[in-house]
Amino acid sequence: MSLKPLTNVIPAETPGWAATYDGLRDHFDDVPDVFALVLLSNDGIAQCGYGLSLAEVQTVAAACSGLASLGKGLSLPVDGGAVTHTNVTLEHAHVVVTACGEGSNLVAYIKPNGAIGVSIRETVRVARAFGPQLSTSHRPDAQAQ
Repeated sequence: MSLKPLTNVIPAETPGWAATYDGLRDHFDDVPDVFALVLLSNDGIAQCGYGLSLAEVQTVAAACSGLASLGKGLSLPVDGGAVTHTNVTLEHAHVVVTACGEGSNLVAYIKPNGAIGVSIRETVRVARAFGPQLSTSHRPDAQAQ
C-alpha cells in the first residue's frame, strides 16, 4: 500500500510546508505496512495527517499528548532523559510515536501482521532524516512573559 495518493487532511499554512509534508509522506513508500501518518508539533498540535480523517487525526494528537506526558513521568524518577520513541501494540494495528526534529513527533500506524521490526526501524530512520526540516519551536514559558 502506498501513502502517495493520500492527501493531507490538515491544510498547510504555507505552500512550502505542504510540499515538505508531502515529501515526508512520499518517503514512507519505502516503509512497509504503514497505512497512516500524523506529524505533531511540540505542543501536540497536528501539523499533517495522511490516511485518517481530520477527526481521527485530532484524536491521535490528543492521545499522543497523554503518551508524551506518560513518557516524561516514567523518565523522571530514573533521570531517563527525553522520550525518543514509543511503540504501542493494539489488537488491529501497531503505533509508533517517534521524535522527529526538535519538539516534533511523528506517529505512524502499522498493519497488525506487517513487518513490525522493519517498519519501526524505517519509521525512525525517516523521522531522523526529516527531523531538521520539521522541528517546531517551543512556546515561550507563560511565567517568563
